[in-house]
Amino acid sequence: MLITVCIRQEKLDQEQMINKIYNLFIQSNSADDVDTITEDDLANRINKILVVESVSGLLNDLTPEEMRIFDEAVKRK
Repeated sequence: MLITVCIRQEKLDQEQMINKIYNLFIQSNSADDVDTITEDDLANRINKILVVESVSGLLNDLTPEEMRIFDEAVKRK
């Protein structure tokens, strides 16, 4: 059975995301550690955070049946 989930694009609040990312880096790294991260690595980390933030609410829109199917698909991987 093939299930297609429609993903709607949501805009993230820029200021909120800047604060969230800043706090994540400050909590997990000392200022010296953040200064030593290469620009490419930093951009990679930030992109991953933004992806997680942008799709985090998608599962809330699934019906219980769709959630069961999703859970089963994730277990198989």
